[in-house]
Amino acid sequence: MHHRIPEIMLAVGLSEIDGSLITRKIPVPVPGDGEVLVKVAASPVNPSDLARIKHLPLSERKSFIAGIEGSGIIVGHGKGLLPGLWMGKRVACSAAKSNNGTWAEYMVTSAMACVPLPASISNEQGAMLLVNPMTAIAFLKIARSGNHKAIINTAAGSILGRMVEFLAARYRIPLIQIVRTEKQRELIASKGAEYVLNSSATNFESVLHDLAKKLYATIALDAVGGEMTRRLLLAVPYGSTVVVYGNFSGEQPLVDYRSMVTDNKKVSGFYLVNWLKENGMLNTLKCIMEARSMLKNHITIPVQAKFALDQVQMAVDMYKANMSGGKVLLVP
Repeated sequence: MHHRIPEIMLAVGLSEIDGSLITRKIPVPVPGDGEVLVKVAASPVNPSDLARIKHLPLSERKSFIAGIEGSGIIVGHGKGLLPGLWMGKRVACSAAKSNNGTWAEYMVTSAMACVPLPASISNEQGAMLLVNPMTAIAFLKIARSGNHKAIINTAAGSILGRMVEFLAARYRIPLIQIVRTEKQRELIASKGAEYVLNSSATNFESVLHDLAKKLYATIALDAVGGEMTRRLLLAVPYGSTVVVYGNFSGEQPLVDYRSMVTDNKKVSGFYLVNWLKENGMLNTLKCIMEARSMLKNHITIPVQAKFALDQVQMAVDMYKANMSGGKVLLVP
């Protein structure tokens, strides 16, 4: 079916003056060799989006378009076999360039950054196929390949946290889940989770230390940073690794020198794009198929609200106020 492509589109960028989110009208991009043009159907607000916006260099604000992942239909393509094959297909997609994000009516990206969606996965669920599901899959692959007997996961009330819980249960790996409030702890525990801790509790550090030792939890996934990184380092057994992948606290991760030196503990970083590159195309395709299966058969990601592009600040504010309440989508 032929799609009439306009000359001008609406997209979300940043003010060159103060870095605030703005919507502006810009020309619809043209795909080059190996690229496709996606008419965006939906795109989520993710913590990775917020971090990218916060730390974007001033020199990149003028051309920047926000949005890391989304879904839509491919309505145009450049030269290449794969771009031609994808023409007309409904896909999940990720942004390949900082000046072509998914928070827009149209986006140009690499054909390799698109995954065809089956009819059983909606545009809304497909828009969230890549970042959270594939990060959770990567974490479990890291844990299993490293022969870690148990996992500690912070921000357990998030969508990603729930996916990590699902996969840990599938592979029968004990999971210590950390949340920030007693209400969150009670909610997760009421659904059958065995080990859920409230980081605000007065005995949190001692309970975490004892539990990590008992289960031999030698890998901790840290989405918080700041003081939480140090607390995790102090709690985990000899030779453990704390994997920092987020910065909910807004503070630089703190470390404990003595733990790292005398107890051989490590702090490493995780960025999904780098992990996928390091593991090759075949493993990436396997992860994509597993993510599709997870959304198709096991998990529905809750959506708390949808906003138009020109309501982007409202969307971001709602998501930041209640990150565990479900995703917030931008729908052009």
